[in-house]
Formats: sequence, C-alpha cells, structure tokens
Amino acid sequence: MPGYKYRITVAPITDRQGQPLDIPALSFDIENHDEILGIVERLRGREDLAFGPEKTAAFAVGLKLFSQVLVEHRKHPVFAPLREPFRAFMQLLKKGSGEAG
Repeated sequence: MPGYKYRITVAPITDRQGQPLDIPALSFDIENHDEILGIVERLRGREDLAFGPEKTAAFAVGLKLFSQVLVEHRKHPVFAPLREPFRAFMQLLKKGSGEAG
C-alpha cells in the first residue's frame, strides 16, 4: 500500500556560537506509512511528554523517519539489537506513560 509522501528539509541557521551558517540545506523526499503531521499534533497535546512544541515536533518526525527505515530494513543486522527494545518503546509511547516530566 502506498504511503504518505513528504519532503524533509533541514536548513542550517547558526553554529554553536550563534554565527550564521552559509551551507546548503539538506532536502529529500520520503514515503511513510503514517500521517506524520497528525502524529506531531497528537503528541504535542500529550501532557505526559511535555517536551515543548519544537522538541515534540523533532521527536515525532525523527522517530517516524527512523522507524520507517527500521520497518523497511528490519532484517538488516544493524537493527538486530533494537528490534525488541524498540517494539517495547513504541508500545509504551502509544499507551502513554501516565507520568508528566
């Protein structure tokens, strides 16, 4: 089944000292089985996460990008140590921890 298509862009702004970075942005197109923007909004509304809107967006987008690659390449040996812990992590995330912090 075809997935949702997204264009991901990472545009540099400043370095660690706050100086502007003059390097090109990274942009690529991906497909994901989930509607990522809706997931970001749902996670932003969860009191048990309380990361703040920007960190929650970064968490959700990063997680969905990573998990899609993991699913598509689940038999790759690099993912072997993560299979069970990641499954448990996702179940806990979907369930909600019930604790703010």
